[in-house]
Amino acid sequence: MNTVIEIEQAIERLPEHDQRKIAEWFEDHRLIVASSAVLSSIYDEEDAGENQLVEE
Repeated sequence: MNTVIEIEQAIERLPEHDQRKIAEWFEDHRLIVASSAVLSSIYDEEDAGENQLVEE
């Protein structure tokens, strides 16, 4: 599957139960990404914007 249209068509062919599982996965994924962005922002504020992954 190379395009969004192909993915959409494949999802439409899935049983409703599997479509709901994919929808739940996307929502979980969206929340994880949003949470990560917020957490990164908090760490940056605490460190005055310095990178947490650099050894001193």
